[in-house]
Amino acid sequence: MLRDCSMLSNPGVDRRVQMNNLEALCMIRQDLSPRASWHVDLIDHHAPSWPNELASLWHHLGAPHNPELLPDHFVQTTFVKMGGRVLRLRDERGLRGAALLFPRGTEGSRSSYTLRYTLARTDSDADASEPAHITPRLSEILGSQQIAPSITLHHPSRARSYYSTDQRIGEFSIGAPGPEEVAAIRAMHMQIWGTGPGGLYPDDLHSAEFGPATSLVARVGSRVVGFLLGFYRFGGLEGLERAGMDTSLCIESQVMGVDPGLRRAGLAATLKRAQASDALAKGIEVIHWTADPLQFANATLNFHKLRAVAGEFYPAYYPFKNQLNRVSASRFGITWMPNTAWGRAGMLEGPRRDRSLARFPDCAILNAGLTRLRTADGAAQIAIEIPADWTALQAEDLDASVAWRSLTDTIFAEVIGYTPGRYLIADVASAGNRHYLIGYRSELVLAGG
Repeated sequence: MLRDCSMLSNPGVDRRVQMNNLEALCMIRQDLSPRASWHVDLIDHHAPSWPNELASLWHHLGAPHNPELLPDHFVQTTFVKMGGRVLRLRDERGLRGAALLFPRGTEGSRSSYTLRYTLARTDSDADASEPAHITPRLSEILGSQQIAPSITLHHPSRARSYYSTDQRIGEFSIGAPGPEEVAAIRAMHMQIWGTGPGGLYPDDLHSAEFGPATSLVARVGSRVVGFLLGFYRFGGLEGLERAGMDTSLCIESQVMGVDPGLRRAGLAATLKRAQASDALAKGIEVIHWTADPLQFANATLNFHKLRAVAGEFYPAYYPFKNQLNRVSASRFGITWMPNTAWGRAGMLEGPRRDRSLARFPDCAILNAGLTRLRTADGAAQIAIEIPADWTALQAEDLDASVAWRSLTDTIFAEVIGYTPGRYLIADVASAGNRHYLIGYRSELVLAGG
């Protein structure tokens, strides 16, 4: 399903950026067709056929065994939400490849994009394996037009530049990865998630040519023990925008991994704080990511340590299953605003804070395990119980896991949001072996921003 360029509107993006985005996409589509044998079609990610079209396109390009392709679950969901677009490349012989238009940041008042393209490889079309014949044509066309945004053409097989950096933070060395460390990132990703090649992020996303918003590794000696990858994002966070926050340029923090042996060493928080420091240095004040609401350790990091908040809830967000997601993969949309009074407290480690539920004597406890107790009824704070060990529960009792997901999905859909009267998940608490997410009335958190 293709969309007319005039319909490619993203209500979450600043109007000027949005119009520049549309102008660039329309020019790419219109100018490639008459001046070359290559045609570019914009795929409508709002159409009901979108998941099937993407799956078909990825299959044609060799998924899941083509290492140039990004995970289709990311492209189907987060990529288009962060302002990205998927383009189909054709010529008179049919489908020849695909391109992803990634937000790359801003250059003065201009928005900037990376056009990352992948060509099909077939036995009957040997020249498709070499992108040289398309690169000059695209570069000529894009370069000859007075397009408001800046567009960088990028093919993943081109020479890549990885400039290692090193900053000592506590017991870790934190910095951008060198060329020999990119393979270690991939290996760690496979180890943690137990995913096959189709679920991995290509190595070139860490390169200077691609231009990620965040590419960090953590080292102990010469060993990579953690990593963090993030992209630029153009708007799309309507709840925050209605609350008065500028989200025209943010960071979408996509994937982070930590060596299992260092899970309690504060490394995840160190990586996230390094990301936030870099974002603030670039003038970016909003970092967004998604996380499973039922992973208590992640919630402790996100809300208790970093002081991020969850004001969006996406049931069954990702269409996949793996060893960490054996039931439907619902997600919170989490936002960290490290330049606000609330979020700034998460930039420093500080003394260990009390996590007991007794800190919230007047909060409304909405459930006890799988039993629903009450509704929020306008309470200043709410507590939602989640499993003590969500990963273990999924492995040991699938029926109970499905029941937990169903109950908590219902509660989150009822209460989470940035509008007045709804709640932002902003802390965690425990009472004995029971663990809770703590929600605050959204206006109370935002007023303290």
